[in-house]
Amino acid sequence: MSASPTRKSGWAIIFIAIFFISPLKVIAAKEPIIRVLIGEENKARFRADGSKSIFVQGISSKQRPIKSINIVYGDDTASYSINNNLNSWFELPENFNLIIKNNDDRGIWFKNRRYAGELRVLLNDQKLQIINYLKLEKYLKSVVGSEMPKEFPLAALQAQAIAARTYALKLLGKNEVFDIHSTQASQVYLGLEAETAKTNRAVRSTTSLALFYENKLIEAVFHSSSGGRTENSGQVWKYQLPYLRSVIDYDQNSTKYRWSKKISSSELDKIFSDLGGLNSIQIKKKSNSGRVLVIKLYGPKGSKNISGKNLRKNLKLLSNKFDVNLKFNHINLENKLNSDDKAVGNSVLEPLPPITTDYFLLVEGYGSGHGVGMSQWGAKAMAERGANFRKILRHYYTGVQIKAY
Repeated sequence: MSASPTRKSGWAIIFIAIFFISPLKVIAAKEPIIRVLIGEENKARFRADGSKSIFVQGISSKQRPIKSINIVYGDDTASYSINNNLNSWFELPENFNLIIKNNDDRGIWFKNRRYAGELRVLLNDQKLQIINYLKLEKYLKSVVGSEMPKEFPLAALQAQAIAARTYALKLLGKNEVFDIHSTQASQVYLGLEAETAKTNRAVRSTTSLALFYENKLIEAVFHSSSGGRTENSGQVWKYQLPYLRSVIDYDQNSTKYRWSKKISSSELDKIFSDLGGLNSIQIKKKSNSGRVLVIKLYGPKGSKNISGKNLRKNLKLLSNKFDVNLKFNHINLENKLNSDDKAVGNSVLEPLPPITTDYFLLVEGYGSGHGVGMSQWGAKAMAERGANFRKILRHYYTGVQIKAY
């Protein structure tokens, strides 16, 4: 028996509903929520933006609309006050987990920034941990504007969006309490203030795209500027990954392509107190891209080898691609022989010049960051020469696929 015209039109409507509505629901459900650690404090204040309220769950049996909440932890007790009434404080239960949210696109204020999604406050390791829960794509709109100048070309911003998305996806669910830091410990996230129309466009136009190697998400690390050539991952971290190989960089117009730093003798005495200061410094080993791997330090109390990575951290340098010189002021380098100096063979033992307290260490370096993966200033230069985001990403991440996750 054939179906009647009424039945046919009914099936057509069902088909249209399944085809057009269901995929949208699947995509919406697929987008993960990311948990971003935005603060570890002894006290915190949250407030609404403007006349709207925030809602706090966990301070009473019902969700309460209020204008602001202050939370303080001290002497093993956490307390809160609401609506700036600092004369009235209430103790929180031992295992509290506050959820703060609102219905305002302008977000929730914490410190001097506004955040989308919801904020959760809990106690962990004697600190109030503030964790921002929000959808991944909303998070990325801030990250792109936080990590890369909004004036950069769209293709560079798109490349940053895909790298940041991949980096975040790789960390989802790895930690029990939160997924990712809001600082350079992971990738920088500065809340709603970092969003612009251009950075939002970069995220929207690359929605769901991520970087894969042999069908697995990659470690999509990136940095500001490599100083002419990126670094192999194995020279910086424990493993050499096949897609994080040294390649030529195009970052010559970076504001940090070349830099220098002077460190005074008094600062060096504090930094290298175990050596009694610094008498001499010698680079022992560099990588093929020119980054310092091993350096030897000499001081009045002895000598030691340290990694270029540790020296960078100790001296707060932009990168470990540098040369060093110890500069001494007012030293007479003319070593005149004393009357009792004796010749040994054809050479003469000359006294070393005295080390004065008036000296400094001059460090002259290149680039900013660890130098592995995508160079942000290099991406800018490639985009300005006409490269699209795919070409940029395939240059800095060797042999990767760019596809939906």
